[in-house]
Amino acid sequence: MFHGRAQTTRTQALLGSGDGATFESDGGGHHPAVLAFHGYTGTPSELRPLIDRLAHEGYAVRAPLLPGHGTASTDLQNVRFDEVVEFGRRELERVRQRHARVILAGFSYGSLLALHLAADAGHASWLQGLVLLGNALKLPFYSRGPLAIAARTGRGLPDAYMMKIRAADMRDRVEARRITTYDRQPLRAALEVYRAGKRERARLPDVHCPTLVLHGAHDLVCPPSNAAFAAARLGATDVTTKVYARSAHIIAADVDRLDVQADVLAFLARVARISR
Repeated sequence: MFHGRAQTTRTQALLGSGDGATFESDGGGHHPAVLAFHGYTGTPSELRPLIDRLAHEGYAVRAPLLPGHGTASTDLQNVRFDEVVEFGRRELERVRQRHARVILAGFSYGSLLALHLAADAGHASWLQGLVLLGNALKLPFYSRGPLAIAARTGRGLPDAYMMKIRAADMRDRVEARRITTYDRQPLRAALEVYRAGKRERARLPDVHCPTLVLHGAHDLVCPPSNAAFAAARLGATDVTTKVYARSAHIIAADVDRLDVQADVLAFLARVARISR
C-alpha cells in the first residue's frame, strides 16, 4: 500500500521499542576503534546486540544515526547517498581524531557507506578492516526491477511511501520488536539505495583492507548471494565470508547473533595482531 506525503505526515510512526539513538562507547583502551553504520529506514538498534558486546569487551565503538533516520520517514525521502557519504566522512574524521586505527562496519545500506569509505582509504595503514553485514550491493528482483526502470528512464519518483509488510526481516520475532525503524519506505530514498549499490559494486576492487563478509541465509531484503558476490570482487586478499543458516536480514540481532558477535570479535582480534 502506498501513501502520499499528506497522509504519511498524519499517520507515520516509528516502530519498535529499542534504543535508536546514536551509540558511543569509549571502550577500555582496545584498538582498533569500530565505526558502524545501520541500515535504510532503521537505527543503530539494528546493531545493538553486536556493538553492546564490542563495547563490553573493551572496544571503542561509535554507531551514528544516519541522516534522515530516527525521526520521520518524510525526513528521509529526499536524502541523497552523496549526503550520507559526506556525513560518514565527518564521522570517520571524528573517530580518527581519537583513535589511530579504525575498523569500518556497515549493515545493509550502511554497508554501502562503509564500502565507500574503505575504497576511499585504499591502502591507508589506519584502516585495519571492514565488516559487511547483510550488504546491499544488490537487491532482490521484486524491488530491484521497478527501481532499475526508474533509474534508467530518469523519471522522478513521486513523493510516495510504501507501507512495510513487517518492521524487521528477522526470524527471532521477540528480538524483532526491539528494532526501531520507520513503518514505511520512502520511494525516492529507496531509489538512492539502488543507485548506491550499483555505484559501490564498481568500487569493490578499490577495497584492500582485511574484510569480513557476513549474511543471513534467509535474508529477504538483500540476497544471501551478495556475500559471495562481494567476496569475489574485493581488492583485498584477506577476505572471510560466512552465511548464518538460521538468520534473516538483521543478523546482528537475529537468531545467530551470538555467533555473529563471536566472529566479529575474532576478526577484530586477528587484524589487531596483524597490525602490531
